[in-house]
Amino acid sequence: MKKLFVLLSVVIASFTFVSCDFLNSTTVLDTTDRNTTTAGTTEMTTTEIITTANVSTTQVITLQTTTTEATTTETTTIESTTTQTTTLEPVTTQTTETPLYLFKPTGYSLLQDELDYVGIPSIGSPKVLVFAVDFSDYTSAEYGLPISDIETVFNGEKGDMEFESLNSFYLESSYGKLDLTADVYGYYRASQSAEYYEDEFTKLWATNPITGEYLYDDDEVTYPESDLIYEILDYYDGEIDYSDYDYNNDGFIDGIYIVYTHPVSYSFGSDLWWAYQDIYVYEGDLFDGVEPLYFCWSGTEFMTEDDPLNARTIIHESGHMMGLDDYYDYDNSDNYNEGGLAGADMMDSAYGDHGAFSKLLLGWITPIVVEGNITIDILPFVNNGDVILVIDEWNDTIFDEYFLITLYTPTGLYEEDAFVYFTLSGVMIYHVSAEIGNGFIEDSAYWTIFNNNNTDTQNKVVKYLEADNDHSVENTEYTENSDLFQEGDIFGDGVYSNYQWYDGTDVGFDIKIDLVSLTTAEITIIFE
Repeated sequence: MKKLFVLLSVVIASFTFVSCDFLNSTTVLDTTDRNTTTAGTTEMTTTEIITTANVSTTQVITLQTTTTEATTTETTTIESTTTQTTTLEPVTTQTTETPLYLFKPTGYSLLQDELDYVGIPSIGSPKVLVFAVDFSDYTSAEYGLPISDIETVFNGEKGDMEFESLNSFYLESSYGKLDLTADVYGYYRASQSAEYYEDEFTKLWATNPITGEYLYDDDEVTYPESDLIYEILDYYDGEIDYSDYDYNNDGFIDGIYIVYTHPVSYSFGSDLWWAYQDIYVYEGDLFDGVEPLYFCWSGTEFMTEDDPLNARTIIHESGHMMGLDDYYDYDNSDNYNEGGLAGADMMDSAYGDHGAFSKLLLGWITPIVVEGNITIDILPFVNNGDVILVIDEWNDTIFDEYFLITLYTPTGLYEEDAFVYFTLSGVMIYHVSAEIGNGFIEDSAYWTIFNNNNTDTQNKVVKYLEADNDHSVENTEYTENSDLFQEGDIFGDGVYSNYQWYDGTDVGFDIKIDLVSLTTAEITIIFE
């Protein structure tokens, strides 16, 4: 049926650029062996100790996690008249009568577990295919980049570019869990001119301005991106073993990138000449036993935006290739709150790093779940992914409504882009509403598995709370240093004193910031 592939599409993402040694610290959370596994390794056990304070009885909770390293035990000791030890196997099992309200959960479903189709696996060492394409009317000699530069954008080492390459970014952002590399081919000369593909794209989406009906029937249109991908895969079929690019063995090529030479349509022109992720439309086209599915479509011009070489667009779109949504607001003219995350996330502005919500979805971090009164130290999020998840009751799922708390520092992947985020350290508090089951909304900007999104729903899938509570994110779509919670700030007492869950019930806890520095933050959470 015409445009049927749109219903299968995970996200069509487009955005405009705005311009655009872990630290040692004593902590109550042992962060040993955060860097984790690749497929086929032997599972061994690391014991993590979380100690709690500011309660009548100090509780030492032992969490069992899997890792590739040998068994390690570290304990942080605090003075107490009584110490109780509880071992969670699994973590939801209560072995004493003392309520367990601080733990690191295991066994819950991740984003890619819930998707019908998976593009790039979020963990391991997958390889993707990159095809540089030129046209008779936009040749690589006049409009393209050297293949060596495209190779650097995808596979460059840390320090090769002003920001990061695709590989170096995801290796660091995932804390070593994703080593994503690309094999680059080209330039391939398309069989048709760029003008031809643009005309076909225009016909494909042409509608009657009054009725909204499509102007062309199925037999009158083609799908230019998918047609070109088929043409390229067929051309290289004798040279490439496409089964090498199905890391998770699901029968689909994990990721195909088309890098075209046509100028990007920044302010006018066809939407074809933009950057987005989409789904290959034709089913059953096998190449070495696997099918094309997720693809990224982007111009070489994005790779020289602002910097001599720039991978930010490719990094952002690769987030979509793993299943992540956009977090900015597509439509500022509707009645929903605007602002998204005001640029403060890789899936918003394509600057900095992926935030806590995305990394939780992709399995790069494990939250410290808090359901009761506690004081806890966390390290900088950018260094090791420390994140507190506050919820009334953990329901064995991250697809729920909760708060995430992290320590932001203008370092690491944030350092180059701190002007888009924040130039000082502080605590970020996110409100997440990640329920799933009723995700697709008629006339929505894009398909998503989440019931809420940051464009078409009043309740947002993820937003951060502003410490100054001046609604600058919604009003101006820009971050401010004053948005960060600092030492002495208390959420729930003076700031957002009547804050509610989206069902209208009171949140029922305060979050006090006891200490903030470049190396640690001390957080006290008090339930009513």
